[in-house]
Amino acid sequence: MPYRLAEMAGTSTVTPEKDQLTSAQTTQQTYPVQGRMMNSRKTRPRDEVGHYVCPNCGSPSLVRDAETGEVICTNCGFVLSDPSENYAAPVPRRTEEGLLESQSGPPGRFSAFDKNLSTIISRAQASNRNLNADERLQLWRLRRTQLRASAGSSMARNLSRAMSQLRGLSGRLNLPEVVTERAALMYRRALNKGLVRGRPINGMVAASTYAACRLTDVPRSLSEIAKASGMSRKLLAHYYRALVRSLDVTMAIEDPLKRVSKIASRAGADSQTEMLAGKILREAIRLRVNVGKDPDGLAAAALDLAARIRGSMVMQRDLAKAAGVSEVTIRSRMRDLKTASKSLGLPDVA
Repeated sequence: MPYRLAEMAGTSTVTPEKDQLTSAQTTQQTYPVQGRMMNSRKTRPRDEVGHYVCPNCGSPSLVRDAETGEVICTNCGFVLSDPSENYAAPVPRRTEEGLLESQSGPPGRFSAFDKNLSTIISRAQASNRNLNADERLQLWRLRRTQLRASAGSSMARNLSRAMSQLRGLSGRLNLPEVVTERAALMYRRALNKGLVRGRPINGMVAASTYAACRLTDVPRSLSEIAKASGMSRKLLAHYYRALVRSLDVTMAIEDPLKRVSKIASRAGADSQTEMLAGKILREAIRLRVNVGKDPDGLAAAALDLAARIRGSMVMQRDLAKAAGVSEVTIRSRMRDLKTASKSLGLPDVA
């Protein structure tokens, strides 16, 4: 069957099928493309990510005919190779984290023990009833050997337990996938530096999670993560400081504006009070009143001050419970925020 090519000005003509054997026996095969000769044994053109492109029009839309084995450009109809020519697969590209993008299977993840890059013999595969008894027994032996080899070292066993605990903690805190991956990467770095040695796995996992929340601006307080991980807030803060010092990570100042909505929702404050509290906090940040202050305490104090100005019925003890601070802290932060409210021209309250 002769080649069927799309009609396009400037495209080359290709030898009919009867001449393929003759051309395949030659040492070199050339294609006349737009006034120049293309050698088939030279490196084929690729785009910036390593994918093969058409040498005639530069399009990466290439398909292989299942019947004839030809590689054809769907844009201009140019035939890149014949069935007798060896056409290699595209070069896989790398992600920003250095992982190879596979053409099939799950994507690589730092939160997975093996980064989803290895093939595991599952129980279902080893118990396949379509196999005979000897084949199933051999699969069970291979599965046992594989599991022992994958967790042979102490670091591998530590990482396996840590990633399992990290996924559980992320599920309890309802964290997005980007935070989980960042926490897993920080834990891997701490493990490689030997920081995990002598410290509990759950403590370092919780510290990595809190550091990832700070880096990605996800509003999760230290008390929330400590409660979800089942450890004291003081001990978690100790592990967090050790992690930040060891990895040399610079943390930005927490924004109290991101805590206002959560505290207002828990305390039952209306939207107008929440908007006024945000306005007071923005002025306080401009005046640098928030420097060195707890963001939860500042957010609760701004809501309390906004509720007093508007005459809204929001109890101070409800705000303190929602923010996880004491009522004394709210009253102390409120005295600092009154400077911002005077700067905005708001009425003074007791």
